[in-house]
Amino acid sequence: MAIRTRPPRTISDIKTHSGRTKREHQTYRDYFQVGALELERWRREREREAASRRIADIDSRIADIDREKRILLTEAGAIDSLAESKIKIGISEKKAPGFRIKY
Repeated sequence: MAIRTRPPRTISDIKTHSGRTKREHQTYRDYFQVGALELERWRREREREAASRRIADIDSRIADIDREKRILLTEAGAIDSLAESKIKIGISEKKAPGFRIKY
């Protein structure tokens, strides 16, 4: 067997055309970038729609909770008709400024 005098070839020995193009304006790059931006815009619109649906679902559930709470308190006799009408129009009674302890 003969002794090899030439070093083995590596990745850096492979000849490519990479980097040989001129840096002049190439329109296909602009079209590619426009396409990428359109895809990103489409994804963001879907994301916005999903977020809006979630917010609408949360608002709906909060309204359901208030309605169920009002029904339960009415059935329990804890709310009279005047207090219920205040709840419907959004008037709340003033509460004491919290629990205070003297030392």
